Amino acid sequence: MTLITMTRRLAGQLRIVFRKALSITRGSGPALHFVTGPDGIRVRARSGDAAVEYHEPGNLPQQEMWVPFDMLGDVEARKDDPVELTIQDDGHATANWQDGNVPQMTQYDLVRSSDVGSFPELPKQMTENPPQLLRALHDAMETTDPGAVRYALECVQLRGKTNSLAATDGRQVLIDNGFDFPWDDEVLIRRTKFFGSKDVTHDEPVTVGRTKEWVTIRVGPWTLCLKIQTDGRFPDVDCHVPSVASAVATCRLSVPDASFLIENLPRMPGDDEYNLPVTLDLNGSVIVRGKSASQPQPTELVLIDSTATGEPMRINTNRRYLARAAQLGLTEVCLFSPETPAMACDEHRRYVWALLEPGPVIKPAKNATRITSPATTPAASPPKRQPQESTRTMPQPNNNSNGHATQGPTSRGRANQNNGKPVRTRTTKAGAEDLAGLIDQTEALRESLRDTLAKTQTLLKGLKQHRRTTRTLENTLASIRQLKTLGV
Repeated sequence: MTLITMTRRLAGQLRIVFRKALSITRGSGPALHFVTGPDGIRVRARSGDAAVEYHEPGNLPQQEMWVPFDMLGDVEARKDDPVELTIQDDGHATANWQDGNVPQMTQYDLVRSSDVGSFPELPKQMTENPPQLLRALHDAMETTDPGAVRYALECVQLRGKTNSLAATDGRQVLIDNGFDFPWDDEVLIRRTKFFGSKDVTHDEPVTVGRTKEWVTIRVGPWTLCLKIQTDGRFPDVDCHVPSVASAVATCRLSVPDASFLIENLPRMPGDDEYNLPVTLDLNGSVIVRGKSASQPQPTELVLIDSTATGEPMRINTNRRYLARAAQLGLTEVCLFSPETPAMACDEHRRYVWALLEPGPVIKPAKNATRITSPATTPAASPPKRQPQESTRTMPQPNNNSNGHATQGPTSRGRANQNNGKPVRTRTTKAGAEDLAGLIDQTEALRESLRDTLAKTQTLLKGLKQHRRTTRTLENTLASIRQLKTLGV
C-alpha cells in the first residue's frame, strides 16, 4: 500500500497555481504525479505547452502515484490538517482526511502514467536573476493578445542577446531589460498567469534556463516549464520605441499623483464611449480632461505635484493605457506629437502605446469641473506650545490725511514703530488649537466632497445604462409594431 501525506492548505495552493500555470480556465485539469523520496515530495502536472512542479525538501520513503486533478478540489481547505493518499489493493486511490471531527474519504480511479505526457527535461545550467523578473514577466504577459492570429502576440519574447523581454498586443508595447538569460537568440513563450499568483514566492531570486524545446523558470518551491514556440512570428517592436531625447514634451508624475490617476481615471466622464478617450494636456501644468455627450462640460484632474516641460501639447488617448503606465510605476511620460505613440519609461523599461485621433481633444473650458490632486506635503497644524507670553513686533496702522490706514514694514525682525515703541502681543495655546481645529474641519469637508462626487459619478453611470436599456427596449417595441402593420 502506497502512502503519501500532504496538507489541505497545500492542496488548495497547488490547485490555484497549477490552474494558472497550465491556463486551465474551466473543467478538470491534467493528472497529478506525486513522487516522494530522499529529496522530499514533488507534485507535477503537464498540459500542452506548459508543465509545473512543486518541490518540498525532506527525507521520505520512495513512493509514486498518479491521481486525478479533481482530488485537489475535494480535499482543499485553509487548514494544515493532513490528507493521506493511498493506493488500495483493488487498484483504486483513496484520499482520507478529517473535516472537524468527521472522517472523510474519497475514492479515485488511478491514472496510468502511459496516458500522460512526460515531464520536460530540466536544463543543466540555470542563471540567477533578481526577484523583479517575476513581476516583469507578469507585466509582459498582461501586455499580450491571446486572440491574435497574424502574429504571435499571445507570446512574450525573451531576448538572450540583449537580456531583455518584450510583449505587445498591437496597441501597446512593453520592453524590460536588465536580466540574465543564458542563451544568445530570441525565444517565444506562451502567455500564462503563473507569475501573478499570490501563492508564488515574490521575494526570492528567480533562476532561468533552457533546453532545445523548453524554457524553465524556478522560484522558491515552484518550477515552471514553457515550451518554446518555433512557428510563431513576432513583430519588430523596437522600431516603434522612440528615444527619450527626441521627446517634444515630457510629463513627470509624482508618486501621489500617479496613485490619484489610477483611482480616478476610470470614473471620468466618457467611460461608456468607445476607446475610453481622455485628453492629457501639458501646458505648464499637467491636466487630464474627460467629457461625454450627457456631460458636455469637461471634468479635469489637475495634478498639482507633477511637472510638464518642453512644448505645450495635448493628446487624445485611451485612459486605460495612461492608467497602466501609472500602474507600472512609470512616472516619466514622453510625448512626440499628437499623432505619434506616447511612451512612459524608467531606467530599464519602455512602455509605448498608440494614441487616438487628435481631432477630438478636449480644450480648456471656464465651466470645467476641476478636481485637484492632494498635495504631497499637506499643511501642518501649528505646533502646540505652553501658555506663555511672547513678544514680537507687528505692523500697526498709521493714520494718513484722508483717514485711511497704511501698513508699515512687514519684514521679520524689524520693529514697526508706533510712536517709537514696539507693540506687545500674546500668543496662547488656545489660539493654536483653534486654528488646528479649523484646518481639520476643512480637510474633513474636502474628503466629504470627494466622496459625494464619486457617488454622483457612480449614480450617473447607472442612469446612463438605464437610459441605453430603455432606448433598446423602445426600438424593439417599435420594430414589433411595424411588423404587425405589415401583417407579419
